[in-house]
Amino acid sequence: MQQGSVLGPLVFLVYVNDICRNINSNIRLYADQCIVYRKITNKNDIENLQKDLETLGEWAVENGMKINAGTCTAIRFTRAHVKNPLGYSFIDQKIPEESSCKYLGMILRSDLNWVNLLNYMAQKAWKLLHFIMHVLKRGRV
Repeated sequence: MQQGSVLGPLVFLVYVNDICRNINSNIRLYADQCIVYRKITNKNDIENLQKDLETLGEWAVENGMKINAGTCTAIRFTRAHVKNPLGYSFIDQKIPEESSCKYLGMILRSDLNWVNLLNYMAQKAWKLLHFIMHVLKRGRV
């Protein structure tokens, strides 16, 4: 199927429809993005999340889906000060822990603070305002 076709997104959804099979953590799909998450309260939760990441990797191999493990990030959402690092891996590659990540246009911080998102949105608004002013100035000349 040609990329950009009308049926492309529908065929892709049918193709990845069984991605949730045998995964006990929460999983969300949006276009070509996938997020796997769960509440971690004990060591079993950590092990179960890692097991689900392994299952997802096996699904990718079985279905001939190439997933760029280099774009994966792990983030822990908490206001508590935690010293021990996350140690998750995906397709035999360690997932780096980040203090923030961008998801569906929002910047999420591990400490649940919104300052990065607000700064990002303000920066985009200033760029848009500058562009509009430039267009209006050119229209008058």
